[in-house]
Amino acid sequence: MHQSRYQRRFSLRCLILAVGMSAVVLLLHVPMKGQEVVERFFKKNPQTGHIGLPVDWSTRHILFTAGGTPEDEAATANDPRRWINDAVRRHIFRPAPMETEGSEPERAEVSEPALMMPPSFPERPGIPRYPWPLRAPLRRDWAVSTGSTAGGYIYFSDAPAKYNFNVNGTYSCANDFLVYAIAVTPSSTVANIVAFNNLYTGTASSSCPNAPQTPPSTNYTAPKVMWAYQAGSARLIGSPVFSLDGTKVAFIEDNGSTAMLDVLTWVSGQGTVTAPATPGTGGSSLVRLSYTNTTTSGCTASASGNTQSSPYVDYDNDVAYVGDNNGRLYRITGIFKGTPTLQYCVSMPVNTSGVRFTTSPVYISSEQASIAAMKNTVYISDGTYLFAYTPGSSSFSAVANFPIQIESTSGTFKAVEPPTADASNGFIYLFSAGDMTLTNSIVSQINLNVTPPTQATVAIGPSSNAYMFALAGDFDNGYFSSGPKTGAGTLYACGTEPGSSNGDVPSLYAISFTSGTGVINTTPAMSNNLNINSSGNPAGACSPLTDFYDGTNDRLFVGTGTGLYQTTTGSNLVTEWNVNSRLTASSTPTASATNEIGGTSGFVVDNLGTDPQTANIYFGTLMQSNGSGNCPSGDYCAVKLTRSGLN
Repeated sequence: MHQSRYQRRFSLRCLILAVGMSAVVLLLHVPMKGQEVVERFFKKNPQTGHIGLPVDWSTRHILFTAGGTPEDEAATANDPRRWINDAVRRHIFRPAPMETEGSEPERAEVSEPALMMPPSFPERPGIPRYPWPLRAPLRRDWAVSTGSTAGGYIYFSDAPAKYNFNVNGTYSCANDFLVYAIAVTPSSTVANIVAFNNLYTGTASSSCPNAPQTPPSTNYTAPKVMWAYQAGSARLIGSPVFSLDGTKVAFIEDNGSTAMLDVLTWVSGQGTVTAPATPGTGGSSLVRLSYTNTTTSGCTASASGNTQSSPYVDYDNDVAYVGDNNGRLYRITGIFKGTPTLQYCVSMPVNTSGVRFTTSPVYISSEQASIAAMKNTVYISDGTYLFAYTPGSSSFSAVANFPIQIESTSGTFKAVEPPTADASNGFIYLFSAGDMTLTNSIVSQINLNVTPPTQATVAIGPSSNAYMFALAGDFDNGYFSSGPKTGAGTLYACGTEPGSSNGDVPSLYAISFTSGTGVINTTPAMSNNLNINSSGNPAGACSPLTDFYDGTNDRLFVGTGTGLYQTTTGSNLVTEWNVNSRLTASSTPTASATNEIGGTSGFVVDNLGTDPQTANIYFGTLMQSNGSGNCPSGDYCAVKLTRSGLN
């Protein structure tokens, strides 16, 4: 039918209006980006101040994947853990030239939201999004002492914590720093917590404190001690955690019969490894909360230490959750913005094994969870069962259909790793060196998409002895980019060699997922790759595994050593694997680093930088050096390796 000019104009206007309205509807489903996220977060958290990028043990234990609904994405858009996860796992931030010492912003001046862009902001002109090149090869750039006192190591299942001052990808020599909490009794000559800055250094090249130099001329070849303290009076266990602005660090102090949650306000320049400062002067302070030895709602005072439960911080509510060695879960308010105060506690039902050591807890907020069953829930294990609690105004409430048994009650606490919670897909993962019959080491997946929850397990070799634990595995990029319900992705886990007499020879396994449900397949997709070990396959254990995707290559990092055996006879090895495609039993690592005596702690990974020394992994050694590596003989060391080759 013929239309008049006016009819055509009217039709065009209607079309434009319809398209515009559609765009508005679509925009309502687009996650907030950049400055909008910061502004909303500051309105909700007016005392927060500067926001950086804290990466600690908990970063890897809460997962957000692609494939969620627009509503799920929008609900978490201003959640700090979501954008920390996106920055680390999905790399939405952009690399930029490094800040040198001469160009460092003063902390007091970096307070306006415009300087605090979270990782999902628009492209910078002239910088392509993918791929990011990595400098090669990776090498052991430095190993610096964290002390020489016997026993002064980071626990094998724990990791250092890394703070990136700028979330916009501008790397800072002075303000990016790494913290090690050390299991040693402090004194005037022994530090139990140490921080290093000027991290992006090495003997072959260096980017600190000046512009990149290859080889270094005026730059440093090793990091500098930023601060070091004798914090409290006992050893530190677990992994440290940061406030969002990086000015405070929380950690656990344990003397065997009492556990304390400590919050340190640090000052740069105070103390050294062998002459630590005592907090309380020059602006530094230490708040110590003796939480296990205090009667509170739900629990009476208990002479209980804490061997391995690190604090988990709910940043939105300024709350920490932590366990102990007596089967209890605690809620502590005012962790960073106020005064740490024990609010309430719950005692978990006693298991018949008599072992009551809890893992670190993991909390999923209502905004983070994609399914109702996970909303506002704390997950924690006592090594035998997985427990779930809802925190209320004055007490914890047990979640229906929990606890769920993971291993035999006659076991000896073989599940030591915290739960890993996939908030996007409704799964909880646990790793245990024993199953219901203590026959196999296992990966357990709890499916919360059904009621009651179901459990699927995958055997990853024979059950190991009391000194070799199954520590956390990690997921490849396919899991994060597509989600397990598409059938994509791989979970890599360190199990044991079939046929090994004590289940004490480490071996690598790959686990796949069922399309449609995301449930793990109960037969490994790859079994018993022994190339994570050195020749002769000595007895030992793995560190927690770490995967890192750089936009082009997906890499898996594995540390092996003797763990709690505390001998030098293990492989003392770090291997790097390209996992762009799923590994097979005969796959070999792309690079390795030897003489990491005793094996390694957990890893922490930093930037996607292209400047020298700005793409690294960090860890601690588990035994005093015998002089065969870069670590000074007789010392424990903080170590940096550059990704893409381990020399």
